[in-house]
Amino acid sequence: MIRYVGIVDGADDVWGVRVPDLPGCHGGGASPEEAISDATSAMHEWAEARIARHLPLPAPRSMADLLRSGEIAGVLIKGHR
Repeated sequence: MIRYVGIVDGADDVWGVRVPDLPGCHGGGASPEEAISDATSAMHEWAEARIARHLPLPAPRSMADLLRSGEIAGVLIKGHR
């Protein structure tokens, strides 16, 4: 099974999840759980669309790799409370 890192962000009843390794893939909901569920569905649809076009799925990166890349550092600093 392939596992991608999702970044959860939000407050109150507005939550979102983005998947850095799958460009344009994100989900949302009124709670973190709803956002994660929506993002999971979006990931399946994203992968199915790539496979239908005979395109490879990107290799997933670890959280450490994403942190080193600097792509999510701003999210972590912004979200720190």
